[in-house]
Amino acid sequence: MGVELKRDNRWTVILLLILLMAFALRVLQLDHRPLWWDEGNSVYFAHQSLSDLVSETRTTNDTDPPVYRLALGVWKELGGSSPFALRFLSVGLGVLVVALTGMVGRWLGSRRTALLVALLVALSPMQVYYSREAKGYVWATVCGLLSVYAWGRGTGYFNSGQPSRSEAICWWVLYVLSTAAAIGAHYYLGLLVVWQGVWLLGCEGLSLIRRSPVRHRALAHLGQWTLAVGAVALLLLPWTLIVFGTTVRGVMGLSRGEALSWWAYLSRVLGEFCWGTGDESYGVLIASSAMTALAVVGVLTGERRAFLLTWVVIPLTAAYFLQRAYPFFFPRFLLYLGPVFYLLMARGLEALGRRGPKAAMLVLLLVVIVLWIPALGRVYTAAVDELEDPRPAMAHLSALAQPDDALVYVYVWQVGYLLSYYPQHQLSFYRAYFTPQTVGPELESIFATHPRLWLLSYRIAAEDAHNLSASWLEAEAYKVESNWYGRHHLALYLAPHFQTPGVGPEEGTAYFGGWVELRYPVVDAHLHPGEVMALPLRWRALTPLDEEYNAFVHLGLPGAPPLAQNDGIPQNGLAPTSVWAVGREVLDRRVLSLPDDMAPGRYQVTVGLYRLSDGSRLAVRNVNGQEGAVRLGYVHVECQ
Repeated sequence: MGVELKRDNRWTVILLLILLMAFALRVLQLDHRPLWWDEGNSVYFAHQSLSDLVSETRTTNDTDPPVYRLALGVWKELGGSSPFALRFLSVGLGVLVVALTGMVGRWLGSRRTALLVALLVALSPMQVYYSREAKGYVWATVCGLLSVYAWGRGTGYFNSGQPSRSEAICWWVLYVLSTAAAIGAHYYLGLLVVWQGVWLLGCEGLSLIRRSPVRHRALAHLGQWTLAVGAVALLLLPWTLIVFGTTVRGVMGLSRGEALSWWAYLSRVLGEFCWGTGDESYGVLIASSAMTALAVVGVLTGERRAFLLTWVVIPLTAAYFLQRAYPFFFPRFLLYLGPVFYLLMARGLEALGRRGPKAAMLVLLLVVIVLWIPALGRVYTAAVDELEDPRPAMAHLSALAQPDDALVYVYVWQVGYLLSYYPQHQLSFYRAYFTPQTVGPELESIFATHPRLWLLSYRIAAEDAHNLSASWLEAEAYKVESNWYGRHHLALYLAPHFQTPGVGPEEGTAYFGGWVELRYPVVDAHLHPGEVMALPLRWRALTPLDEEYNAFVHLGLPGAPPLAQNDGIPQNGLAPTSVWAVGREVLDRRVLSLPDDMAPGRYQVTVGLYRLSDGSRLAVRNVNGQEGAVRLGYVHVECQ
């Protein structure tokens, strides 16, 4: 008894050390990489109530079920919305996967098997990588392991005797909840239920066919499992009925590529299981071949070989045919099969150590670890894709946004970024699901309650004609700024009716070269450094213009270089002077941004036109005209 107790204590201590190592690998530099699209989606939906989550899923044709997102929503209330805090939930779940897999190894094998498989799961680059993302794959893996264990205990597969009635009820309740939570986090977990059903029908059906003395038990198991699966279906049915159509549309929209052949499919899945993500070198083939060979040895040795083999093969095969129908597939969808694959590897290592020198097992284990080191290194050292990094855009937005600002976006993950990197925001969000007919009225409605509007775009400039929101804003609103941050584009606009105190309503008129008339507001404004001034300029061609001209607005002292300026083709580039119709007014909304460090004083505002060909200015004919510019008035810059 004392020897057995010492073994148990030693096993427990070693397992705890493995768990600590697993935690360290998963939490190290957890927020080094920026959030990416899928994580942004998770953050966005985690901030929705259940009713809003349903509505948003339908509106966006989202393909993910709600359970993980609801859990993440509860988690953020406890730990906050920062990338580190949100990902920490996956870290904890990833460590739990290591512990549960070790326990499964103990139930289905030996202490040595349990420690070996726990070590493999702790070190697996694929398991480490996805335990560091705010995504539901690790949640689904944990729930999948609980589902299999509860199912095995309820049917007696994981223990020598049959459970009592009360124990069976507890196990089947756990099975229903864990299975619903698994499928409710990722639909591919339904393939685990397919395997459970095939195994149960095969084993219990064989007992019935053979008229086994325990066939009444077989009927009981079939009945219990059928009722349990029915309960799972009832739990998931409301969600399925509500979002089925939009989810299918979303999957079809994402399934535009070619389905994988059997060989390509296996290569991709085994490549991630055995090598990790982000690399396609010869190491993938070497690692996949070596580790698959170990798993095959594990299948050929030990007990319950068919059970473990079908646990992998049936969902793997079903997933292959599923991706043939819907090519939207990634190996991470099968992350939940990783623990049993590594369990087969552990059995293979143990079998080789048992039938040969124990040093052989240690050498092979060391080879596996060495093969994994480069992939583990990439988890922490992979260069950040600066083009996709949303943090600079979010930092700029958080620095300049004001409480009553609006933000128009296209993709919900963009809002997810903002909710995580700028959680204290007071912005109002509007999705840019506009048509050419609705874009104007919708944006006018937004401007009715928000004087400033941010437009957050991705891979498309605000000046691009295909950007409906921007096209209207460029023509009708005051553009304060427009900047790229990698592939993220951020622009700020003021409402078309925005009026700076001290700008107008009195107007003046000037003539340039006898060809262009300008009606301008008289300026006598008092502003602070960092503030902006909106200037509505009304141009009118008096004769056809055969040259291109830039308009300019300068702020500064006479005879000195401007301290603030806005030069460019009128109407944000949409109204070149060569296309002006004679007699038709062109409303050119200009913004002057005062520098943050501008010294207090009285500065004049001047406006003019100059040729693009040589930069020469058109002469001005009015009382305030001087050197090709008209003075609109003065800005008094005051200290904050």
